[in-house]
Amino acid sequence: MIKVLRTLLLLMAPAVLLLASVSCEKTAGPVPINYGQDECEYCRMKITDPRYGSELVLKTGKVYKFDSIECLAAYYIENKDKEKIHSLWVPDFLTKEFIPARSAVYLHSPDLPSPMGLNLTAFKNQQELEKVKEKYGGEVMNWEQVLQLVKKQWLENKNKMHHHHGHNHNMNM
Repeated sequence: MIKVLRTLLLLMAPAVLLLASVSCEKTAGPVPINYGQDECEYCRMKITDPRYGSELVLKTGKVYKFDSIECLAAYYIENKDKEKIHSLWVPDFLTKEFIPARSAVYLHSPDLPSPMGLNLTAFKNQQELEKVKEKYGGEVMNWEQVLQLVKKQWLENKNKMHHHHGHNHNMNM
């Protein structure tokens, strides 16, 4: 009986280890930002506002932190190793809880300034966004439109940009 149990355990061990590693990879997600201490991976400024601090998570579990949605978007656009990315996270403006960047809705409003000046704010749903839009106005966007805006207003317009001239962001593993 003990031999049978030992053999069974030896046969099951690889499956259990594989299952554990697969489940760990899927739980890779955002980590808390130490506001006032952590530095933006893109612009190197201190991350200070929980309404804008964003994250990029690699499949390895490594997390890159950003002080604004536009810094996350610029880093993502310039990065050549997109297949290494597990997920992108932005904070809901009202709850400050991380939400997936691709499913968030965004408000682009000059009257609601973000840390790097592109005035992008994220919301978990359209209803929450509409409440804030009533006060500040602005244009509603999805993630793809945010990427286009950042590319057009930040990355292609190098004259107005006062930092990051031609940096090529590749993630170190």
